[in-house]
Amino acid sequence: MTDEREIVRDEKLRAVLRQWEPPVVPEGMDERVMEAYRRERGTAEPFWKRWLSTSIRVPVPVALVVALLLIFTAALALRPASPPPQAVTPDTSGPVRAAQQAVPVVTGTSLAGFQPVTEITASVVREGTP
Repeated sequence: MTDEREIVRDEKLRAVLRQWEPPVVPEGMDERVMEAYRRERGTAEPFWKRWLSTSIRVPVPVALVVALLLIFTAALALRPASPPPQAVTPDTSGPVRAAQQAVPVVTGTSLAGFQPVTEITASVVREGTP
């Protein structure tokens, strides 16, 4: 539904637009506008300089979580190392076989003198069977 007032306004607008003349564009304005745009947007700068000066918007909760994770991992990395486990010595107060007492505690490993086995035997033991 068009109102008669709108039609009258459109006719007035058309009459005004027919009389109006756009202003004359000064010589070289296009080049000046493009140069100002390039200067403002930084397209004249090298890529690495634009990359280093760019910004990324991050929501505050995400930034807080990342900061807390960094602090937590730094705390884990900087904590003092735990001491090496101590060797447990068997209780020799009870009856211990002489062969068990003669076994030395291995402090290092070496493959010097290693001989591969000639035969491998496997035994399957079921639970509850002696």
